[in-house]
Amino acid sequence: MKRAGGFAAVALLVAGAFLLGFFLTRPAEPAAQTAMPRPELKRPVALVEQVRTELEEEYYRWIDPAVLGEPTVDGIIERLGDPHTDYLTPAEFQSITERTEGSYSGIGLTVGPARAGLVVTSAFRGPARAAGIRTGDIIVRIDGKPARQMAFERSLALIKGEKGTMVELTVRRPDAGTMRFQVVRQQIDVPPIQTRVLKAGDTKLGYVRILSFPEGVATRLERVTGRLVELGAAGVVVDLRDNPGGLLDEAVATVSVYLHEGVVCKTDGAHQDYHSYSVSGDAAFPELPLVVLVDAGSASAAEIVAAALAENGRARLVGDRTFGKASVQSIEPLANGGALKLTTAKYVTPNGVDISRDGLQPKLKAIDDPLTSRDEALGRARRVALRLIAS
Repeated sequence: MKRAGGFAAVALLVAGAFLLGFFLTRPAEPAAQTAMPRPELKRPVALVEQVRTELEEEYYRWIDPAVLGEPTVDGIIERLGDPHTDYLTPAEFQSITERTEGSYSGIGLTVGPARAGLVVTSAFRGPARAAGIRTGDIIVRIDGKPARQMAFERSLALIKGEKGTMVELTVRRPDAGTMRFQVVRQQIDVPPIQTRVLKAGDTKLGYVRILSFPEGVATRLERVTGRLVELGAAGVVVDLRDNPGGLLDEAVATVSVYLHEGVVCKTDGAHQDYHSYSVSGDAAFPELPLVVLVDAGSASAAEIVAAALAENGRARLVGDRTFGKASVQSIEPLANGGALKLTTAKYVTPNGVDISRDGLQPKLKAIDDPLTSRDEALGRARRVALRLIAS
């Protein structure tokens, strides 16, 4: 079933190509990742010195002085060889900040990288959907500029803009060819959670899809779970497929909704002390039967949540291998209005597993077939949930 198109291609991308909002940060610090190299920009010497200082004081591992001796910001970042560390222009920094706040001025789309440009992974209620853009469309040009030639964050910044302004998108649709849309930007509220009740005979299941982990998502999760239980849900399927990540503290708080006691993850870095993150201890639903659904688009904070619930014996993990992002990034604002996103720590799961090579591997495999009208993976998750309820 075509749920959110395009994320299956993630495994084929080179290192450094990430999805919208694909980040994990320390509490209340947002970050993101560009997908393509950008041309060298002329930046003031003071900016280079500030970047060197931030890296020396915060980067998660030792840096060769020859790397820091590069004369430009782009040269330093390229020599680091870290796909998660990048310079963000002022426009890109603003875009990332807005995404973690859950509201921004834009057109109501989420997108992921595709060979021809950007694939639309979901279209919320807003100007883009009203204009006719839909999930699965490929954005090939933004205001006449080829999307595939732009860094990912740069293309997002072009799509977004001031409320009331217009952006022109050239879209390629498999069954309809190429189309052009002119869309007026509006203030968009991003819904991080979608819910519904699934029925299986006389049994009701709650379905919760978490799209990302911005600020406040755990509070919403507790509220919607309570509503589903009030409607008669005897168990819940938490769908983390195509969830690219978010804030570390929200991942911890999310696990704390369902787990009363246990470790969520452990972090360590050259300039950070080892730290073990544990749940809050006041879980609202510590015994509700739980199944977590993941796939190759589940990354970063989504992987932390899935691993914590599974390794603490709180949930059954169903789906396909996850992306495998095991690093933590922080944002350091720069004097020019931009920011440096840099890796400050690595994390492991509660059992001490580094998922950076193999991701999470669910024992209960389930893959959605995009050529059918059914969601086969969700079907298996439902069956597993029903068995948990029965037992």
